[in-house]
Amino acid sequence: MALRNFVGNEHAVRFLRRMAEKGTIPHAWLFSGPPRVGKRTLAIEWAKLLNCQSPSQTDDGLDSCDRCPSCCHLSSERPSYAQTHPVVQVLDTMMVAYWEAAEKAREDERVDFTKLKPKFSLGINAIRRLRETLSNQTLWRYRVIIVDEAERLTEEASAALLKTLEEPPDRTLFVLVSANPWAIHPTIRSRCQPLRFRLIPYQTIFKLLKAKGMEDGEASLLAKLARGKVGWAINACYEPTWRQFREHLFNLIGMMVTMSWWDVSRFAEIATKGTEEFETESETSTASQRRQLEELLEGLMLSWRDILALALEADDLVVNVDWLPVLKEGTKSPERAIKMLQEIRQTYRKIRPPFNANPQLALELLAIQSAQAVETF
Repeated sequence: MALRNFVGNEHAVRFLRRMAEKGTIPHAWLFSGPPRVGKRTLAIEWAKLLNCQSPSQTDDGLDSCDRCPSCCHLSSERPSYAQTHPVVQVLDTMMVAYWEAAEKAREDERVDFTKLKPKFSLGINAIRRLRETLSNQTLWRYRVIIVDEAERLTEEASAALLKTLEEPPDRTLFVLVSANPWAIHPTIRSRCQPLRFRLIPYQTIFKLLKAKGMEDGEASLLAKLARGKVGWAINACYEPTWRQFREHLFNLIGMMVTMSWWDVSRFAEIATKGTEEFETESETSTASQRRQLEELLEGLMLSWRDILALALEADDLVVNVDWLPVLKEGTKSPERAIKMLQEIRQTYRKIRPPFNANPQLALELLAIQSAQAVETF
């Protein structure tokens, strides 16, 4: 893959190309925007271009050759711990887990590297280890450090990273990637060149899925369910668990539209238990469960948006068209749909950094609000 194959956010691709051609590049960047729209992927592809040994001039601008030894050592499809480029490093919660496992292995502890669990946060030890690598001299054009999910930096890690950003080594670039930039230390944000990413249009995702061999009906449904997140759509092509996850979501929305006080604790239990069944091989920890819950809440918001559309007689805006019988049970009042959208959004914010609320308690509170809405509206 190269910049020419990147899908969506063309403004970001053009801007980064101009920076590479110009040669005067700020040392710190903040790629922010919705999750799964290509922020991390573009950061890796840009690092590939900056260190490409045979860059080519295309109709769209400068691009990597995708064939030289430097390019072959980088791939946006590999996990962070499998990247082999000598001066491009991806720091994320999986990399932290890998470093901790490697440390245990050096102490003769038995470690199964095939069952790594991503950590919940990026701590001070990860930044210290990162700073150790920066002391090594390099003959490459640029050393690129990509910090994925930068909002998960702890206070101590943020302070250590800030010191590095204020005294950066020569020819070293830092790219912070975040779907929640306001959770990052404000001084760190002020040191970074911002680059905002947007959701990808439905037609763009639909064409991409069609190019991957999907039939029109399934491609259309996935493109709508992706809600502008092309990364989710691509992952759904290869991960069959999205169908089971959607069935689980269907059961939960069915509970919410008829929520009783007897269902409050049961709703939270089913919601948290269900996410454990859809974990991938690479994510099996509490941190991944929180990410699954975030996706679950996004699905609930989309469902209540459909209910609101039905209540306002805007049936053509409904995404989950195969759920109409259940969705119509919640259309008695548009005010109820608006209220539930607000409550789900609040729950979504609470379980994410910097609040990190207990998911079980947050979901129980959401269920209480849902039961109250049934009585009120």
